Amino acid sequence: MSRLSSYGRFRATWEDPGEALAYRENRFSRSRRWRWTDRRERVIVSRFLASMGRPALGLDLPCGAGRLSVCFLETGHGWLGVDASLAMARLARSSASGPALVADATALPFRDRTFPFLVSVRLLHRIQEPGSRMLILRELARVSKGPILLTYYTRWNLRGIQRWLRGKHPGLSLGEIRAEIQEAGLSIRQAMALRRLTQQQWFFVVQEAK
Repeated sequence: MSRLSSYGRFRATWEDPGEALAYRENRFSRSRRWRWTDRRERVIVSRFLASMGRPALGLDLPCGAGRLSVCFLETGHGWLGVDASLAMARLARSSASGPALVADATALPFRDRTFPFLVSVRLLHRIQEPGSRMLILRELARVSKGPILLTYYTRWNLRGIQRWLRGKHPGLSLGEIRAEIQEAGLSIRQAMALRRLTQQQWFFVVQEAK
């Protein structure tokens, strides 16, 4: 989508089958830090899913190559992956125990309140335009009738400052994230840092505001 410039670049990168395969094979195994990140993310996702109670079909968006599908299965839930990249969806279909669809996160092909819960890890931090993030947040809110686990990159930590010094998008402040989530009609139930002082990624459990 040309009007979503950073989202468009994000999608174009992973449309390349070679890039998608390299992500699956190398992204989370290339260093000790990335292996730790993978383990920690899986723990957080699994804890969230375990708290959802009785087994149900949950949405994983973007599903990438299906990395988190095992978290759904190990906690007794069904997994449906959605990714904007056909190359990623194909990899997910080959490695995950469930279907993976190709769809745009700003216009999901599901009815309102389809899913009892939803996981969206490693998406919003890629989107620099606030309007584009808001479109995605509102779509997540529309198709979920329960809690949503999502992630943002925050600014004030070692990696955020390093990115800022290199002229890269440093992420948002926690206040900006709260305001954005509230504007989308959601409220924060829980917030947790992957590693508070050194890592940018924060996880938020959000739900429709009452």
